[in-house]
Amino acid sequence: MSKPLKMFGCVLEEILLIIGIKTFKLRIMKLPSELASNSSEKYLDTFKNLYEHSPWFVEQSLKLVASDKKYNNLERFHEMLSEIMLSSSSDMQDNLITAHPLLAGKKAQNNELTDFSTTEQKSAGLNDCTDDEIKLFERLNEEYFSKFNFPFIMAVKEKNKSEIISSFLARKNNSRDQERTNALIEINKIAWLRIKEIYGI
Repeated sequence: MSKPLKMFGCVLEEILLIIGIKTFKLRIMKLPSELASNSSEKYLDTFKNLYEHSPWFVEQSLKLVASDKKYNNLERFHEMLSEIMLSSSSDMQDNLITAHPLLAGKKAQNNELTDFSTTEQKSAGLNDCTDDEIKLFERLNEEYFSKFNFPFIMAVKEKNKSEIISSFLARKNNSRDQERTNALIEINKIAWLRIKEIYGI
């Protein structure tokens, strides 16, 4: 891209952001199959955090994505990753579930979350809790973890604190099997939201 055109793109993007129009990122971002076939390293680096601290699901997808252009369709790409995760061993799934941080937990308060998790919790207002709200989330997290032995997982982006608390209260009455299934469903929702964030959609 020529320097004048690149400058124009940056200026236009800034104007659209100022007036509140959400657009695709103007900087060129290769789609998954293009990325995988051109550079396995860049593909893995781009998507390694779709699943929290668990890059192996994306690693398993590399050859398939590189060999089939249908995975340039982001919904198909996500469906394929979801299937890889859901068909993986119970141990791998359990490791993935326990890799997730507590909502509004100490890692969030101490700025120790991944970039994706920080953005997601911030979007739900979990970075701006009152002292009473922090105590409530601590209690809910403790009760949930004590019962199920894994953290409460929810795709919180575009949600608010009231919705999250309501979900906590409703789901803590489920069986462990129900909640394990819910956790995997929410994890795949999170992966989709992260794909959308990568591509600015």
